[in-house]
Amino acid sequence: MRRRRTSPARSLAALVIMALFGIALVFFPLRSRAVAKGGAPAKPVASGSAKLAASASAFPSGSASAAEGVAPFVPHGAASASALPPGAEPALSIPTGKGLPVSVNVAVFFLELKAFDDTKGEFDCTTDVRYRWTDLRLKFEKREAYRGYKEWRGNEAEDELAKIWKPNIDVTNRLESSSYVGHRLRIFPSGDVELITRMTAKYKVAVNAERFPFDRQYLVLDFLVREETTDEVVLRFNNEDVQWSRVSKNASLDGWDPGLVDLDADVVQGWNGDRYAKLTASLFVDRLATTGLAPIFIPLVASLLIPLLAIWMNKATPEGFEVEAFELANMGIGGLFSVIALSFAIYTSYAMIAGGDNTVTRLFGLNYATLALSLTIVVVLFRYNIVRRWWGPYVHEQVFKWIAWAMPVLTLGTSVAFLLVAAQ
Repeated sequence: MRRRRTSPARSLAALVIMALFGIALVFFPLRSRAVAKGGAPAKPVASGSAKLAASASAFPSGSASAAEGVAPFVPHGAASASALPPGAEPALSIPTGKGLPVSVNVAVFFLELKAFDDTKGEFDCTTDVRYRWTDLRLKFEKREAYRGYKEWRGNEAEDELAKIWKPNIDVTNRLESSSYVGHRLRIFPSGDVELITRMTAKYKVAVNAERFPFDRQYLVLDFLVREETTDEVVLRFNNEDVQWSRVSKNASLDGWDPGLVDLDADVVQGWNGDRYAKLTASLFVDRLATTGLAPIFIPLVASLLIPLLAIWMNKATPEGFEVEAFELANMGIGGLFSVIALSFAIYTSYAMIAGGDNTVTRLFGLNYATLALSLTIVVVLFRYNIVRRWWGPYVHEQVFKWIAWAMPVLTLGTSVAFLLVAAQ
């Protein structure tokens, strides 16, 4: 069969069509990707360090959106992607105008003391917490504020806080807070910032009942800086903060006498050797001793009389004793059960004193020791007459008289010593 020859013109045309088709496949998808929403071509992507800064500019969690006109957060060392003047910093980045670390002064005013449950180790209160720092980017002319500062309250303060840098400080021992949180923000011409936050919340504290009922407890607020280390943010206080930190004259707490507020700065160890600033504000309250007198100490002292009555009710004679030993032993056993019931009632109502060394547990120990000594005397001296059999009636009578006054003096003196040690 004879093969048909292909003309050069047809071959050239086929090559041209294939080339045009390949070009269309390459350029039309690239053009579609280069078109932004709305049909406008996208801007070319910068290269080098500008490309790195553009990828790094992102808003932190909880910050305002770009629609509100807030400059994005730019990590330290990366160039800004926005058109900022030379040397300017974004408003949400940490202020470095005075160098690092940024010093944040903290003061606490206890406005109202609502309740203190020393059994659970929880207290409710309303506080005004004042934070002060300096941000030179917020400086303005004095004539712009006729009162000497610019001020925002409530929602306006929250909106303004979303536009500036503020320390990320958390109260670590706070359990829960009310829905209302009030803010007052002041910015001074020098760039000094003062933020006061009012909040009603419940807090967890440790209770030390060693000196109960003459104990002093501390209502503590633990402030801790989150995210920024001590190389970036530190918590401080000065004499002005100490004077500002106090309790309201109108504040009162049932069963307690409020005192002074103490501030203490410290650091907390974090991961990889990082350290975070911590500040503790402590309001000490003294327990009113009369609140524990009737329900606790009167029954405790009264229970000490039971083993003493088991001794006093008897009388020594040349032949022995007038009262039978088993009757006095029954009295001592009844006193033992009464002390057990009393301890159960007290430890149920005041759980914080059950597991430690304090005046109440010492008095209960004295009760048990006195009961054990009383039952020993009943068995040895009253039941078997050991002293009379071994040394005669005279020694027997003198030993009984000595026990009758020495045992009450020793018991009551020890109990008074326990109370005096706790009250000092």
